[in-house]
Amino acid sequence: MDLKDIKGFLYGWLGKQKIGAPQYTINAVTRGGTQRFKCELRVPGHNYVGLGNSLNKKDAGTNAALDFCNYLVRQGLLKSSDVPALEVHSWLFLSYVFSSSLGIEVSCELSCFQGDGSAGWKRAPPSAHDQYVTQKAEEIAQSESVDLKAEIHGGWTMDNSKKALNEFLQKLRLPPIGYNTVIEQKNYVVVEIFGRGQGSSKKVAEAGCSTTIVRQLFHLRMLSEFKGERKKSAVTMLPEIPILIPPSLAERVKKHVLNSGVTPVSFTEEDNPTQERPKSLLTNCKLDQFPDSEATPPGNISWAPPMQNWNAWRASNIDEPPLAFMSLPEISAKLRGLEESKAVNASMATCREKLPVLQFRDEILNTVRANPVTLIKGETGCGKSTQVVQYLQDSFIWSGHGAEFNAFVSQPRRISAISLAERVASERGEELGESVGYGVRFDSISPRPYGAVMFCTVGVLLRKMESGLRGISHIIIDEIHERDVNTDFILIVLREMLREYTDLRVILMSATIDTKMFVKFFNGICPVIEMKGRTFPVQHFFLEDILRMLKYMPPPPEKKRKEDDKNLNILTGDVSPELKIAMANLSEKEIPLGVIEAILTDIATRGEAGSVLVFLPGWNEIMLVMNFLNNHSEFSNQSKYVILPLHSQLTGAEQRKVFDHYGDRMRKIILSTNIAETSITIDDVVFVIDSCKVKERMYTSNNNMVHFATVWASRTNLAQRRGRAGRVRPGFAFHLCSKARFDALEQHRTAEILRTPLHEVALTIKLLRLGSVGDFLEKALEAPPYDMIVESEAMLQSIGALDRHLELTSLGQILARLPIEPMIGRTIVMGVALGIGSLMCDIAAASSFSSPFVPRERSHTRLNSSQRAYAGDRWSDHIALVGDGSSEVGSHAEVSLCNCVSLSQTILKMTVGAKRQLIDVLTNQCGFEGELFTDWMSASESDYDLLLSLLIAAYYPNICYYRGKRKVLVYTLEQASALVSKSSVLTPFQGDNFELPSPLIVFSEKLRTRVISCKQLSVISGVQLLLFGCRKIECVGKDLIRMDDMITLKMDVSVAASIVALRPCIEAMLVRSCLNPESLMAANRELCSLLRELSSRRFYASGGPMKDDLLTDAALVVIKSFLFLFFLCHFEM
Repeated sequence: MDLKDIKGFLYGWLGKQKIGAPQYTINAVTRGGTQRFKCELRVPGHNYVGLGNSLNKKDAGTNAALDFCNYLVRQGLLKSSDVPALEVHSWLFLSYVFSSSLGIEVSCELSCFQGDGSAGWKRAPPSAHDQYVTQKAEEIAQSESVDLKAEIHGGWTMDNSKKALNEFLQKLRLPPIGYNTVIEQKNYVVVEIFGRGQGSSKKVAEAGCSTTIVRQLFHLRMLSEFKGERKKSAVTMLPEIPILIPPSLAERVKKHVLNSGVTPVSFTEEDNPTQERPKSLLTNCKLDQFPDSEATPPGNISWAPPMQNWNAWRASNIDEPPLAFMSLPEISAKLRGLEESKAVNASMATCREKLPVLQFRDEILNTVRANPVTLIKGETGCGKSTQVVQYLQDSFIWSGHGAEFNAFVSQPRRISAISLAERVASERGEELGESVGYGVRFDSISPRPYGAVMFCTVGVLLRKMESGLRGISHIIIDEIHERDVNTDFILIVLREMLREYTDLRVILMSATIDTKMFVKFFNGICPVIEMKGRTFPVQHFFLEDILRMLKYMPPPPEKKRKEDDKNLNILTGDVSPELKIAMANLSEKEIPLGVIEAILTDIATRGEAGSVLVFLPGWNEIMLVMNFLNNHSEFSNQSKYVILPLHSQLTGAEQRKVFDHYGDRMRKIILSTNIAETSITIDDVVFVIDSCKVKERMYTSNNNMVHFATVWASRTNLAQRRGRAGRVRPGFAFHLCSKARFDALEQHRTAEILRTPLHEVALTIKLLRLGSVGDFLEKALEAPPYDMIVESEAMLQSIGALDRHLELTSLGQILARLPIEPMIGRTIVMGVALGIGSLMCDIAAASSFSSPFVPRERSHTRLNSSQRAYAGDRWSDHIALVGDGSSEVGSHAEVSLCNCVSLSQTILKMTVGAKRQLIDVLTNQCGFEGELFTDWMSASESDYDLLLSLLIAAYYPNICYYRGKRKVLVYTLEQASALVSKSSVLTPFQGDNFELPSPLIVFSEKLRTRVISCKQLSVISGVQLLLFGCRKIECVGKDLIRMDDMITLKMDVSVAASIVALRPCIEAMLVRSCLNPESLMAANRELCSLLRELSSRRFYASGGPMKDDLLTDAALVVIKSFLFLFFLCHFEM
């Protein structure tokens, strides 16, 4: 039988087994300008999805059928001899290596064949969890509550939860919160509920912790919804904002909504709405909705070992000869021949032989061969990250089975993946792209299709799983102690895969790991290999030791600051009075810049060779120290010092500079985040200066606050950082915390999955078809709080990303593929439909990084005149970001201009890369035409007006009311006072004052330090808020419109009702854009025109004219000239 008959063979075999007909789904995929066809084959009763692709649909379907037949043979359901032209070596050898040699038998239950399998898979009845989430989403849709989060969680907030929790505990006769008590009871089902809170004070943190516990009790039906009256903050009566819409425009709006099938809310004389009896202007009309997704069974990620005619790295069949037609034994023989002819560097071989991991080589190979999952705990310097995968690779190649080996090795950071790939390739005497490659965001080099290793980040490995893990024999997860959300996610996936695919091999590695937790997670069948490291002695010093040794006396603080937590810099006991004073002068909340300077000066004075590695929390601190050193009398000497930043968002070329050697007369000072803690070796580091801090992503559900908080690192982190100084020679580590603080640190960091939003995780679960979000996340090493799971799914359903069955809609498919927050991704799609896709991608990319505007001085963070001028004549930080010249940089002229204006060239480069990726995903994976993303330099004034409108949709409820100078009133949720960030264009110079054209402001994020401050702000109009922002809009009197119980507009009520009636039109536009991305602009032309006019600045209103004394005509001319020169340089490159 010919291979072309494979589809007929499979159809006939399935019919004989009464399983049902195979279902083929074929889609066109564009990659590198070439169109290919991807075919997915599904069979009732099987989780496995056959996959094939080729340059034509017929061959893609044939390849998919062949892939599924291979799967049936591996499962023992088919004989290989019965399948036409089937290559069997790939599965036979794996069976021999992993089963036969050890006498292990794996049984296969055929329960999927019982009963009538002729019918296709039908959607199973929704689980109790799915029904509950759908119910909550429907309640949200019907509600006009201002506090959306409280509505999801039964009205429980920080104001009422702590009291309710105490009453709940008293009712059950349990001890109050705060006691560390263990109670043993029999015949009870134990429910473990985890709560976590953070805040600016202990009181706020306790309230946040109580809130998450009470909300979980509510969702578990152990506590009813809140019945009392919700606390309302007393709000000063805010002035009415007058809005006048021209009659002609009002008539156009009314005509459009009526023609679209929407009837605006009307008013009669009998209505007579008042403050006490308001009438809503919102309509429940829906013009278009996303159709329910096709019923597809939840299951595992598809997996298959290396097989003939399959490139695992590209997840595609091989079209080019001769590899497309070679058998696995033939490929294996060729790989062994290549290895035999290779000239290995003698010095490299000597270095490998000295590594401690070598003595464990046979134990590693035997353990991995005999067990589906192996845990390797190896101390820093043992060589596990570079050697374990090579031992596996070499064992297959030299045994004549090299074609049956392919391995992914995941790393938590891109620099680790790239540097390890380069090191391993060098040790093997190869160039990257032969037997070793890497894959990271924005950059990848694929290795050969067989007998190869791909180093990658965990995020890249997750994205690869969308197409299944075919052609992979081993998966190595390195640095699993990091516990980032992607690592926890992938561990769940791998555990479920191992239950179905017993031939897959997983290796977990770390230097500092809680082995008991991971062994338990894998049901106790996870052998552990422990190895000692090869490190040199490191002398370490705590803060009091440093001050005593250097005789350094910090200056007293300018003013006494209140410390919410106990200040462990206050020394007691038998120490000198001078040391007590010196320690007390240092705040634990600040990076002691003077101490860092004193340590560096002492190192320079002593003259001992070696580089210095300084660990800092984040990019802002790196730039602060870098600017300080670049302006220092000693360390600014470029003939003696080279100062290098190391951050995860830097380009690969910039990151690799830290590995360069600059000669004996130059000292390298590296300013790094925790990116340098693990997996990379900077071989000339002798001195480590450790701030003992780390930046963590924090999320507070009750007030919609997501921010990066600087917190203390764990003792494990400090041990890793200390080890960086002892990799190649004895070293020194200076920890900038007291010994008392070190003793108070946690042993391990809190897992990221417990402290971040789960919206993106939920989308990935659905994209990979892994079933219910709640059921999946319950399997995690540490399951996240249940209220966060419910909130994530309810929110995604409310924005149209999930349908009523909690499956991905067309919009959800797009959002799941975009590497940004779902709400921002949603507004990008809206922007594409309205003709400003490039601008929205600019904003999304720029908002992913720190501000490109670099403060010139530590104590002066306000923007200078040239930086403010990027906003032009608009009061908008977002437009300043778009106008900051975020394009390719590199020439000397551009570098000089960046220095002149104090712009970070690095941040600009990172922004360009992020925008490119967004556009690449939207065009190559989501079906949007490339012409929709025109360059921002052609943007019109109305484009910027529309951009600000869409920002409201992206960031709502982040709205505030300007009250003069830097004071704002945070809108909707807290109704609390806050400050405008000092680095905003809305912040006046010292002593200056001005009035904004409108008091309404949208902002990107809130930061809580000693006060709440709002970052990235833009002035908006009340009309824009009517269109895109409010959950509650009511008429409260003649020509009076109240929004979200706070802002009052004075305007014609019927006109306001017509404007609000545009909302269903906007939602319908979004639906049509996702369903038919190739035909957008024509259908939306009139709606787009109306939205542009309604977003115009002419509808701003304030108590007086705008006083623009900050931007002069001269300044604007200078900045426009700068931008012209900046891009002229770019286009001439």
